[in-house]
Amino acid sequence: MPNCGKEEEKLIALKIGGGDKGHITEVVHDPVFIKLFAQFRWKMIPNCTGRYTCRDHKLVCSVTPIDLLQNAKAGQKFEQYYCNFAATKKDPIIVVPFSNDRMTGLISYIKHDFDNDEDVKYVHTLNSPSGFQRKLEAIGMLLCDENLVKDYEESETNVS
Repeated sequence: MPNCGKEEEKLIALKIGGGDKGHITEVVHDPVFIKLFAQFRWKMIPNCTGRYTCRDHKLVCSVTPIDLLQNAKAGQKFEQYYCNFAATKKDPIIVVPFSNDRMTGLISYIKHDFDNDEDVKYVHTLNSPSGFQRKLEAIGMLLCDENLVKDYEESETNVS
């Protein structure tokens, strides 16, 4: 029996969330979100509706956010924003919105191994519209020119 467009529908929208803990169910239409969600295994972050951490951590922890998106064949150029919480002990982050409307995106935490200055690891979180906006507000992150990383090389300099 032909799949009657089911596969095509899957690429247009992805229903996520729900469960028995009161999380909302969202339908995400962003094609980049859907590609990343399909490319790797993700687990909802407890008590963080719309935010997912990558279960394939060992596979992706050494991959930069932009390279992760390129590996998923996202097929577009992305802006990335860097935030260093210098006044606190919080890990710096790189934020990559998936489209101009900035409704979904990747938030990657940068973990430094202080025993080895060159060892940088990333904890990637995939964020649906509800999770992305809520997290950016919670950390006070503005996606503005001041935080924009101009090119890939600059981001590598900033995170080291």
